[in-house]
Amino acid sequence: MKKKVRSKVGTAGTFSRAAISSDVRSYVVDDSGKRWRWVVDNRMRDYGDIDFERRVIRINHAMHRRGRESLLDTLFHEELHRLFPNLGERAICAMTRVLLPTLSPRYRAWLYSRIRQR
Repeated sequence: MKKKVRSKVGTAGTFSRAAISSDVRSYVVDDSGKRWRWVVDNRMRDYGDIDFERRVIRINHAMHRRGRESLLDTLFHEELHRLFPNLGERAICAMTRVLLPTLSPRYRAWLYSRIRQR
């Protein structure tokens, strides 16, 4: 069974190979040596989502153009999903709300760098 998580609003569409390969912004290697891709996909309906099977985190940057803090919220939210795959959406939302104000400027910059244009 494929585990896929959506953030915030709407329903997620399916991933297409073209969307994943052309919009890849960065890669992260986790503790188990698996490579995750951070992708900007402005065609999706959600703010962000994660596909554990393909190890892809997608962010809709166009939905965040107005407020930088909301972009940081989504980036951190999806990173928490990656770090804690067994937690549900409610737990991740609660963690995001509590931990977001405590993030260091260096970690915030690292999160923003995940989707910066190359």
